[in-house]
Amino acid sequence: MLNNFDQAALVVARAKYQHVMEDDDSTDSISSFDSDLDLTHDSDLKIFMNIMLSPLSPLSPAFSGLSDFSDGDNSSDDDDYITASYNRLQDSIAALQDEVTKTRRLNIPPLPLPHAPQLHLLVHFGEHRPLLFCHKLCVDPEIFDDILDLISDHPIFHNNSNNSQLPIAIQLAIFLNHAGHYGNSISLLDVSQWAGVSVGSVINCTNPA
Repeated sequence: MLNNFDQAALVVARAKYQHVMEDDDSTDSISSFDSDLDLTHDSDLKIFMNIMLSPLSPLSPAFSGLSDFSDGDNSSDDDDYITASYNRLQDSIAALQDEVTKTRRLNIPPLPLPHAPQLHLLVHFGEHRPLLFCHKLCVDPEIFDDILDLISDHPIFHNNSNNSQLPIAIQLAIFLNHAGHYGNSISLLDVSQWAGVSVGSVINCTNPA
């Protein structure tokens, strides 16, 4: 992009120089200016105008000057107007170059997705809505408790790391929720949103040992 801006600056400087060096002042100045900016005969200038008229960065304030250029009095034959128009274009290019150089990005990244954990509902479902509990984990609450008792002493859930694991009941719930469903409705992102954990934690809970 910076290379395109450099090319655009050269094109504008060349057009401005050609206008200044013109000997025939009797012709309409605006017509001369338009011929300098002929998109059909100058591929470099066409690239430049596409950049300037269809900006990739909606954040840039530099385009405010271009609106003045587009809305100017095109019937005027004052050379100062044409020179000022060239200057505005050059200033806009310089401002865009500065913006890209400083920010190094064209769009603000989206905010991270919020997690809305629903694991706490399993306790209520297990006591009062067993069908909903089974719908989420594909086992009855009693079967879940039995599985939890059988695996709680397994060495895989115990280590000497400073980073403690998730509670075994949560790991089991994540595994059963992921293993009991299929298709687009149970992607890693969906499970992480449901459980309120990271996608990496879902992978750790569902990968075979």
